[in-house]
Amino acid sequence: MAARSSAVRQQSASAKKPQRHSQLGVVDRRHLLERARRRQARLLVTLSGAVLAGALTVAAGGHALLTSEQYRADGLQSSLASAIATQQSLQAERAALETPSRILRLAKERFKMVTPTGVTYLQPVNPGETVAQAHQSHAARKSPDHHRSH
Repeated sequence: MAARSSAVRQQSASAKKPQRHSQLGVVDRRHLLERARRRQARLLVTLSGAVLAGALTVAAGGHALLTSEQYRADGLQSSLASAIATQQSLQAERAALETPSRILRLAKERFKMVTPTGVTYLQPVNPGETVAQAHQSHAARKSPDHHRSH
């Protein structure tokens, strides 16, 4: 009875599934060449799409980099303009502080200096040999003796 129930199950399963019949035939050379051309065309379209997508990605990345660098350059340009303006302001302030009239006024008011009534010139005095000259003459005197002993 078990053998009969398995046979019934096989029949009912085969009745539910449509039977596939394989159709065999002769494939000519033109059909194979056409199939290969279609495969190559699909491959070419796929590769072209990938190359195009890559190129667009690189272009977008380059554009983003260019935009960020331009933003940075604009910031540096504005910093430079600010620094130049500050420098010019400081130079004008320095020029005002270095005027002879201001220096004379500060000397009189702050340091209680007075303008001399006359100028006395001193005669130049020869103080003698400098330390550097003395060292050179001493080295010159010592050098010939040093060479003669060797």
